Amino acid sequence: MHVLNWKRILILTLTGVFALASLVWAAIPTIAVEELKPGMTGYGKTVIEGAKIETFDVEVLGVTGTETGGYNILIKASGPLLQKSGGIAQGMSGSPVYINGRLAGAVAYGQAFSDPNYCFLTPIDEMLQLFAQPDPRPSVFQSGQPSLAKGTPLMVSGFTTDGVSYLNERLKPFGLTSYAVPAGNADLDQVKLEPGSSVGVSLVRGDMVIGAIGTVTWTDDEGRVLAFGHPFLQHGASDYFMTNAWIFASVPNIQSAFKVGTLGKTLGRISQDRLVGVAGLEGQNANIIPMYVSVTDKDRGVHKSTNVQLVTDEDLVPSLVDGVTYNTVSLAKDRKGGGTSRIRFTITAQDDQDNPIQLRRENMFYSASDIGKLTDSELNIATDMLMNNRFNKVTIQDVNVDVETTASCEVAELVGASIPMKPVAPGDVLPISVTFKPYRAEEITRTINFKVPDKQPSGPMTLIVRSGNATSWVTRAISSQQKKNNNDGDQLVTEDNPMTQQPQRKLKDFIDEFNTMDANNEVIVDLMPSYGPSSRKNQQQEMGLTSSSLSGILRGSKYKQKFPMDFIISGEATITARVKGK
Repeated sequence: MHVLNWKRILILTLTGVFALASLVWAAIPTIAVEELKPGMTGYGKTVIEGAKIETFDVEVLGVTGTETGGYNILIKASGPLLQKSGGIAQGMSGSPVYINGRLAGAVAYGQAFSDPNYCFLTPIDEMLQLFAQPDPRPSVFQSGQPSLAKGTPLMVSGFTTDGVSYLNERLKPFGLTSYAVPAGNADLDQVKLEPGSSVGVSLVRGDMVIGAIGTVTWTDDEGRVLAFGHPFLQHGASDYFMTNAWIFASVPNIQSAFKVGTLGKTLGRISQDRLVGVAGLEGQNANIIPMYVSVTDKDRGVHKSTNVQLVTDEDLVPSLVDGVTYNTVSLAKDRKGGGTSRIRFTITAQDDQDNPIQLRRENMFYSASDIGKLTDSELNIATDMLMNNRFNKVTIQDVNVDVETTASCEVAELVGASIPMKPVAPGDVLPISVTFKPYRAEEITRTINFKVPDKQPSGPMTLIVRSGNATSWVTRAISSQQKKNNNDGDQLVTEDNPMTQQPQRKLKDFIDEFNTMDANNEVIVDLMPSYGPSSRKNQQQEMGLTSSSLSGILRGSKYKQKFPMDFIISGEATITARVKGK
């Protein structure tokens, strides 16, 4: 008992010290949780329409939690404002609550499907720690099981209905849901951040806007801002755009009412995103990734472009790039369904060793259902490879995307290939006639010219003529190899065999491979690999094969040649030419 009394005195003493520090930081005094008692009353501040800050009545019902685990303050809100808003709504997160004229905490959590007038506050003393230590104490509601954070639906503008749906697919792993809203309001230019005002945490700005809306809890004369009372994404040290916001209305919902609003002018940077809230600084700039997307619908002659800036969050960037590209395609084609697309993109970046990086890619895709989803599949792979690679931290400096779409099925099957009967010499050009069967059209023939390797030995030379996206021939080749190896008792060479595994690679290797990948609209001509104990070593030496694994065969020999077509290709063929000696 004596020990407990001393512990209580110590806690109160430390609380008092921290409260004094809070007085220095804040323009108004704070109240510690130890001083709060059931029945105490006060008021909260928030916005439910436009930018006007209004108040609602508050009664303290109790305090839950522990000193170690963190406290939460249970309150009941009431008054005309709550009747109009439908109770404590999502978007009210961060709304400051004052007891006896002193700041107690921020609206943070409610119980799903319960009385919307009841909610939990995050104590202000815990939120102030965002400026003092990297990891504030966890909230007792961090698991989120019965609790509902009062505020992180995303408000998006500049998006089609399909664009919003696809964005929600991409953001679902982050626990985010987005709603389409009108673009910004000119009245926002004069709206400042203060306790009770709406604040935006923006991920994308420009022609398209993506971000969450909450409420400012606390500010000081240095431009520091605390908001939300709970995490946005809980990414810790962060780099988001901090904006003002305009509220259209508070919309009733069976689970919880939520504010519908639009993000406005960028006023600063959110630098902390943790369990007890978000913190930022006005006047500070967040790092950005500029992105430009141009899309032309060839069927209607319609052109749409998008110019945006993205936050640099490594986890979010691939999804944001994907969402912006898909939405721009959706805007241009203005229809649902499949078709053919051609995409060209360039990503300029730099690693942490100041080495320049550039990814360049051009390819064609066809989908019978949703061409938008397939169009930027490689763009998504590229951004994910850069942002989440295991080698070096990469800073993306610029993303440029150009897309053409059509409802037509621009696909053709490679049904045959032929060559002249006369022998060829090393270094000669071998004309190859390739026959294609386009979708619902007559066969066509195109001639491509393959340069015979300068050191090609005399005798038969077997060539594989294939699509850039065809892998069936590889499957058959691997199967043939395995059969020969098993029959001959020779060492089986596979990608999983430790004897053939490549040594530690670098990011540059992956970038080089990506930039040189075969395209779906290319005809690939290469020396046909042969297998067996007597031929493999020679084959690899003569052809320059790096590996007989699947990836090695796809990479091909150093003599592989590419011939782009204006349609997507499927299928493959083999031809054999006779090489004469010099």
